[in-house]
Order: sequence, then C-alpha cells, then structure tokens
Amino acid sequence: MAIKHGLVIATCLTLLSTANISLACDTIFFDECLDGVGPAVTNSDNLRTASYRITNTIRNRDSSEEDITTSQLNGVTGRAAGDHFGNWSVWGNVSSTAYDADIPLTNALDGLGNPVPLASYEGDLDSVLIGTDTLIGNQFLVGVAFSYEENDIFTDYNGGDNESDGFTVSPYAAYLFNDIFSIDVSAGYSSLDYDTDRIDNTNGNTIRGNFDADRWFVASNINAIINRGNWYFAGRIGYLYTEEEQDGYTETGGPTARTLPDRHIDLSQIIVGFDVAYSFGWYEPYVIVTYLNDINADDGSSAGGLPGNTATAVNDDDEVQTGIGLRLFDNDVSGTLEWSRVIGRDTFDSDTLMFTLRANI
Repeated sequence: MAIKHGLVIATCLTLLSTANISLACDTIFFDECLDGVGPAVTNSDNLRTASYRITNTIRNRDSSEEDITTSQLNGVTGRAAGDHFGNWSVWGNVSSTAYDADIPLTNALDGLGNPVPLASYEGDLDSVLIGTDTLIGNQFLVGVAFSYEENDIFTDYNGGDNESDGFTVSPYAAYLFNDIFSIDVSAGYSSLDYDTDRIDNTNGNTIRGNFDADRWFVASNINAIINRGNWYFAGRIGYLYTEEEQDGYTETGGPTARTLPDRHIDLSQIIVGFDVAYSFGWYEPYVIVTYLNDINADDGSSAGGLPGNTATAVNDDDEVQTGIGLRLFDNDVSGTLEWSRVIGRDTFDSDTLMFTLRANI
C-alpha cells in the first residue's frame, strides 16, 4: 500500500514538472513572476470601471420615480424638484466596488521559462461624489459634481500593486421633453496619480514606478418612464466615451526596471438599461438591468510594458449589470441604497455597493 501511495505522489509530481506552468509569484518564488508592469494589463478594466461608476452615479443621483414630470430632469430613476424639492438641491454618494480578472496572455513566460497563461488580479475602487443642481424653468436642469476616487489593484502575475487616486470635476445637464421622454448629458475631467510596484523576477527585489494621468469622459442618455398605478417602468439608451493619457515614467529598483513611454487608452460604449420600481409611499424597492457594449477600445498596448512578444488576449466586448435597490424619501430628503453585479464578461467580475443622499437647500 505504501508503494502504491508513493507511485501516486511521484506521478503527480511528474505531471506538475512536465506541465511547466508558473504557479506562484512572490519574494521567495520570484523567478515565477512575469517581467511585466501592472498597468499594461489592468488599464482597460480600470478605465471602464471608474468612468462608468462616475457617470452612472451622476445620472442616478436622485431617489424616487413617484413624480414623473420632475424625475425626468434627474435621469430615469430620480425625483427632482416639483412638490418635493426646492429649486436648488445638493447630493452626495459613496460607493465601493470589488473586482477581479483573469486576463489571458499569449507568449508569456516567467523567469524560469515556464508559461504564464493568465494575468490575474484583484482590485477595490472606492469613491465619494458630491454635487449640486438647479432647475431653470420647468424643463431644464444644470449641475456640477466633484469626486475623489481611490483604486488599489493587487497584480498576482508580477507580485505587485497598482495604486491610484485622483479628483474629478463633472458638469451635467438634463432637458425634459414631456412627461415621458428626457435627455441628459455629462462630461468630466480627472487628474490622477499612480504608484506601481512589482517583483523583479531575477533577484526578488521590488521595482517601483509612479506617474500622473489625465482622464476625460462624456456621456449622454435618452430616457423614458411610464407610470401604471404604483408601478414605474423606466428605460434608457446611452453612449459613453472616455480616454486617459498616462505620462511616461522610468521604474527603479532592479535590473529589469523599464522605461515606459506615454500611454493612451480609450473606450466607447453603447448602454441600454431598464428598471422597474414599486412605490409604497415613503419607500420604493427596484430592480435594474443594464447592457453595455464596447464598440471601440484601445488598451494602450502599443506603449509596451510586457516582455518580448507577450500580449493580452481579451475578447470580451460586452457585459450585463444587474442590481437591486431601495429608495427612501421624506419631504426634502431622500436616499438610495443599491447593490449591483457585473456578469457576462469571461475575464472580469465585480460587485458594487453604493449609497446616495439628496436634499434641497
């Protein structure tokens, strides 16, 4: 029996050694790390997640669909002024997103020459937004929002971290055509600071780099809402364009440190969303489903950062976001609590929890 067990163990070890796949990356097994910078892999997901979170929060900054006419001025899911709010309102939002990805790689080898089939990483994006807006007449709304974000990504494939933080300013506006249809538009600029590190796969030292970046975005939606008794049915078709310009930088800390040129990344998306709410008076539960399609994207791979002819091989170009939430309101104050999840992407998953509070002034 002992001989039999020994044969099984030996066979397993043989299979592992012949597979020659990199299984670990840390300061002990540093030669199993990929000699590549983090942003070369994480950029696309980072840009998509952060930009959509800001634009969607601005659009859904309000809390009820009970007042159909004025809700159009705050996007599909909001009650704005009218009987419930004054001409000026302020709002705030906090949100936290946890996400992870397994990005396929081609021609990727670690320090031992073993294949690295996936670049896996996990991240947390936390943000705070505040804004104010006002009605001009009965059909036009204008406002401005300010936000701060922190993003922390652990890159398993190179034993490192990508940390970023920054501020965003975003003006927005909406116009009500009638009791059913409206249009909204928002734009924004973000100033970001990145700190990145990874393990040198020749000696286990830590290689570090830092750089600044500028991000711009513009988003617009055509919205519709229909009321049937206490039921509210809403939908929208939207477009989002965002781009980011990252400064070039030189890493420090080891023989594999790289000098990276400026990197440009951008994304264009078509967005189709639906939600259903039921009003119980002072509270309103709802469900929401949103489809996003990446109609054009540049991941910045031309700037390099991966070894040799290594490249990412991502074919995902769409996703579905599902969510549930609860809106609470009382006279001049309202709040929204929402959880949502990204599904449908083969290489990426995320969960978001957010809370919004709004009041007239």
